Amino acid sequence: MGYNPFDPIAGAKVNVLCVPAGPITPDRFQGLVKLVQRSTVVKFEHVEPSESAQVRTDGRIFYDVSAYQDARRPLLYPFEINSQCQVLIGLVDGERIASAPQTDSGSGSSQQGIATAVQSIKDAFMQQAVSVPGLLVRQLVWCGKQVPALMDSGILVMPDDDSEDVAVSVMLNLSRRFLGRVTEAVDELRDQPISMVPGMAPGGGGSSLSPRGGRTPNPADESITSPSTRSQFPTPVLRDGDAPSDTSRGRFNIIQGMFRLQNGLWSEAMDSLSEGASMAKNGHDHLWHGKALESLLVCMILLSWSDSDFTIPQVCRSFPNRTGYFQADPTPKSAESGKALAQLMPPMVETVLELYAKVSNLDLGGSLQDVLRESRVRLVNLLVCVKRNGSILNKQCLEQIVVGQIDVPESKESPGEAVATSKAGLANILIETLQAAQSSNNTWHYTSVLVAVSSSLSTLGLDRKHAFYLKLLMQQLVPKLIEARKIGASEVGVHPAAGLPPVSNAVQGMIPDMALGTRLALNLAAAAYGLPLAPVPTPLEVVPANVDEIHEKLRIWATEHGFGDVLLKLEMLRTCVTVCEALPDIPAGLHFTSNILRTAKQAVTMPIQQPCTAVPLITADEQARFVDSMKRAVAAASRLGVHNYRAEYWDDFLVRDIQVFEGDTFAKLIPHKPSDLSIKGSSVVETVRDPFIYNPFSKDKSATAAPVLVAEELATFAVILQNPLEVDIEVDQIQLITTGSDFIASQHSIVLGPFSTQTFTLTGKPSGSGDLEIIGCRASIRNCYAQDFLLFREEWKMPSSSKQNAVGKVKARRNQPTKPEEDGTVSNTFQFQGPVPARLKLKVISPQPRLVLRSTNQGIAAMMLLEGERRVFEMSLVNESGGVAADFVLVTAEDSVTSRLQDALSNKDLSPAELHELQNQLATTPAVSVESKGQTDSDKILSPGQSVGYQIAILGRPGLVSATVQADFAYLGSSSAEVKGTFYTRQVRFPISVTVNGSVEILRCNVLPIHSDFAWKPEIRQNGRLHNGNKVDQVQSTDISQFSHWLKSRPDAQDYCLLSLDLRNVWPQPLNVHIEARKPDSELESAEHPWDDAFSVQETLQPGHVTRVILLIPRLFIQDPYTPIPTLNTQKQFVLTTPKLSAEAEVASREAFWYREQLLRCLRGTWKEEMSGRYGNVDLRKAIRLSPRMVDTLKLDHVDIEYNLVPAEDDNPETGDGEAVQQVGRYHFTMKPELFATLSVKIHNRTRDTLKLLLRLQPALRHQPHNIALDLSRRFAWTGVLQRALHPAVEPGGVCVAELGIIALAQGDYEINASVEEVKGRRSHASAKTADSVGSGSERRIWHARSACLIDAADR
Repeated sequence: MGYNPFDPIAGAKVNVLCVPAGPITPDRFQGLVKLVQRSTVVKFEHVEPSESAQVRTDGRIFYDVSAYQDARRPLLYPFEINSQCQVLIGLVDGERIASAPQTDSGSGSSQQGIATAVQSIKDAFMQQAVSVPGLLVRQLVWCGKQVPALMDSGILVMPDDDSEDVAVSVMLNLSRRFLGRVTEAVDELRDQPISMVPGMAPGGGGSSLSPRGGRTPNPADESITSPSTRSQFPTPVLRDGDAPSDTSRGRFNIIQGMFRLQNGLWSEAMDSLSEGASMAKNGHDHLWHGKALESLLVCMILLSWSDSDFTIPQVCRSFPNRTGYFQADPTPKSAESGKALAQLMPPMVETVLELYAKVSNLDLGGSLQDVLRESRVRLVNLLVCVKRNGSILNKQCLEQIVVGQIDVPESKESPGEAVATSKAGLANILIETLQAAQSSNNTWHYTSVLVAVSSSLSTLGLDRKHAFYLKLLMQQLVPKLIEARKIGASEVGVHPAAGLPPVSNAVQGMIPDMALGTRLALNLAAAAYGLPLAPVPTPLEVVPANVDEIHEKLRIWATEHGFGDVLLKLEMLRTCVTVCEALPDIPAGLHFTSNILRTAKQAVTMPIQQPCTAVPLITADEQARFVDSMKRAVAAASRLGVHNYRAEYWDDFLVRDIQVFEGDTFAKLIPHKPSDLSIKGSSVVETVRDPFIYNPFSKDKSATAAPVLVAEELATFAVILQNPLEVDIEVDQIQLITTGSDFIASQHSIVLGPFSTQTFTLTGKPSGSGDLEIIGCRASIRNCYAQDFLLFREEWKMPSSSKQNAVGKVKARRNQPTKPEEDGTVSNTFQFQGPVPARLKLKVISPQPRLVLRSTNQGIAAMMLLEGERRVFEMSLVNESGGVAADFVLVTAEDSVTSRLQDALSNKDLSPAELHELQNQLATTPAVSVESKGQTDSDKILSPGQSVGYQIAILGRPGLVSATVQADFAYLGSSSAEVKGTFYTRQVRFPISVTVNGSVEILRCNVLPIHSDFAWKPEIRQNGRLHNGNKVDQVQSTDISQFSHWLKSRPDAQDYCLLSLDLRNVWPQPLNVHIEARKPDSELESAEHPWDDAFSVQETLQPGHVTRVILLIPRLFIQDPYTPIPTLNTQKQFVLTTPKLSAEAEVASREAFWYREQLLRCLRGTWKEEMSGRYGNVDLRKAIRLSPRMVDTLKLDHVDIEYNLVPAEDDNPETGDGEAVQQVGRYHFTMKPELFATLSVKIHNRTRDTLKLLLRLQPALRHQPHNIALDLSRRFAWTGVLQRALHPAVEPGGVCVAELGIIALAQGDYEINASVEEVKGRRSHASAKTADSVGSGSERRIWHARSACLIDAADR
């Protein structure tokens, strides 16, 4: 390091310079210098000077040992006694001399040769440098493990080992010689005139003394002797007859005190310095007065540090313009020396600065002014050290000042005295001194002051000022480094551009230390701007991915962008890069360039789905320039023979996402549970026919399932990479990084576009089954180290924090209770949580087969069907694998109609009837059905090269636009029962596009009753027998149609009704429609041919025309029409429905449902196009909906009531007018008034229960209001009661007849209504709280006759 003029106790240190003597390597020399530096403090009591009996021995001698001295420093001896080298040590490598080959053999001659070599080294050492004032001791030191026998006694010996006190004896001997030479030097100066300006004689043209003898001379009379014309000893000799003046004697005392201060005689030094300061003060010798006070202050600090009592000198008690403690108490108090020093230090420093300021106004030479500015900074640094300790002067503070130990362990009780200092005042003095240094003739002086001022401002905690001047320092270095580079190149005789030292040789000589020092300085400069950079990394083949390091870099980036001005930080980094280019230092330049690009980006993780707006803080041209500078630096390193220097890539979040790329449908793997195998049978081709059985193979789950790879198959991955800069990034090589099972990653080269996130495809092949994790990518970016990049999926944003007036440095100074407003900075702390790297977890399974679907028919990929049309074609499934068989194959089908129906089934608000309708459409009329073709259960495995066939049937249904036949297959390697864990299948799909056009539409539907009279014939007697046997009368009236005649010919005509359908042909060709209606299953005579006796209707429908067809259908009887509507999904064990309808509405809904289902079973319809031969079924279910009126028409009552009326006496003679009672309709009779007749009421029980009934008859007048209709007195009479219980009970299927005698007393139109009611309500087996209890309550049931018995009483 050399002499440090800014050290607070620099005047108390002995300047020692170590130089190599004889042959020695640089590394060996540096190691020996470090051994000497271990013993730089020597206690005076261990030294034995000649006058040791008369002095105190509690002092210490401080040595400043270095291997470098600044030769540009001015020679101002004896004003600056240690600015130049005082002790010159020549280090001799004894090991190298002893191991050097000798010309003569033998031990004696060898020792003689060593002695000769040492003597020659000594002679050269003594003659190599001209003696300069202040150089007191020259000493050779032998460094080796063995000492030669013929060693010169004047050469000191230092053993070559690693012990701490290896150089103690050498330093003790040097101290003794130094003390002796100091005595001689002081004696030479005694009684000699000493000029004010060092190095100038008092007479001639440049006398340092005024005519009055002791006052400060006129600046015009001063002159400075050029260093080249100075004599070896510039101190003038006293002329004959002249006596030294008081000024010279005072200056001599000051010089003597400074030497004693260095020798450790601190008490004696105080006496000499006090006397010299008094004489200088009296003689107005401001320069030497300030020098004396400065040395006195250092002397008192050393005495206080060594716990020695001292008395404040009288010269320090009466400073100008001050009154206080020292003037009020003239008696010295040694016990309170510490407190006195604390109170004395600020005014004493201020006084010295004022004295130097008076001299600075005089033209005494630029070199002296440079030294005075160094003194000003040195004095301020003394107070800066106290300020750093919290303005407390204690033992810890003194250790920091004297020894320079900053990290001194704190004691529990650390008493001290407060020192009144002002941070702003100290900073102003430093800045003023720096501004004054700009006028110096020596550029190195301004640079050195700039370094000292910047360091002091940092110690004071003024980070903004420190950063500003540190940046000036960096800017000062660049031209000086370039100039030095040119000078060095010219001395060697090469071009400056070729003056770059070989990087491969940088490990030799002093280049490593110099590089380490410059890099440390640059890092400190960056840290001052809030850029806590990592050190320059060592070259690596691959930079491993470390989460902690990534988080640390991210924390640094967040600190840079969260506090302070980022643009200023970037400017500082640019300066650092410029310094590295001027040195040149290729690794450091690459490191700082990478940090510029890292700091310039404003987005850590760029958004993937939307454009990023956080553009970099530097322009695209500058980014390109930095990238190009890295390219040139790497190329320069390669030219110099080093190919492993690269830059660090500036974005650790390069990889944003990695997913398995399923570009080929065949590559999809679908996971399944072992229970899913229950749907699969034993044959190779198995189909699922029950639409309500959950089919785990029907849906494509590859989008949500965990990705799975197959061994020995090339896998493709979609990798999303980000580039936060506006320049292209050339990636020479990139591949995936995996852990777990074996994986062979392919290498790719890509170019990442500017300021974007792009998706690239990378490939790899797993070579074994097991678990596989993809953790990121290994990328080699051009001119950057190959680096492992982890995967970060989540977008990370910097935590929000208030912008603070700081540069990003967190201070932690002990014993510094400064207030925030005084300190001016705030500690920057915020909650930081780094992103967590993600992993793509994969499972690798054993090799799987490859199957394809092939159609044997051409053009089935797209077809057109009419509604109700069915088309069948064949397909085959072929195993194209090379050596893997398929032991699991399941063929299923999907279509758009089924999907919509299944979606509709998921609606929870469906009524039971609607739910059953949707389920029926799924179960009975699937749009696509698959059937195997000629396969047996013995075919267990589909071997490579084999194929199987099956048939596909497609039914034209509205809404069918697409259909898919899919085959799920896999190789399980074991039976279905032995599969325990998750297994995976692949799926091959054959899509079919379908267009369905309309054929026959049913616009309206209606059920019409057949009037009882329309189906009645007089030949059918009252007892239900044909009048003329089983023959039907062939005579037909002209006004009765054939249909009416057919009805009248059947005794069960009342059990039929009419179905009216309005049909429309929506196809542009005529269609023949055939609709049939059969009897219910319970009435069929042959179950094998149910449609043989069906009623049918045929009609040809013209395109666009609407035609109404009438079809005779049987009326239906259902034992229990209130049974709950079932669900066809048998997989649901419990179906809980919340009743949303009233009981009456639920009864009507169930009744309509069951009669509709029964009616649809009895109907079927087909259509056919004669021209093309197309045919299909008419969807009657879609059109037929039954209203309550239609249900009432369609159904047969559980209890049927019929009437018959006969005369009371059959043997009455017939009148000429005809019979007394005639039947004119089914239940319509005419009779004569005042004729007794018998009314027979026949009750038919169709239920399965025995009914105990109560019959109620209600005679009334027709066509009259209710109150008049029941007034039958003197009009109509009957015998017996109108309400009676029927005995016995009516058995299931039985008939009961009740008779009532009636007589019409007057002519008129009468009607008799009949109803039956259960005598006792039946017991319900279901709870009344359940839905099954609807229609099956405990109330008594009532049945009413469908029509009343009509009686017309009139005389004919």
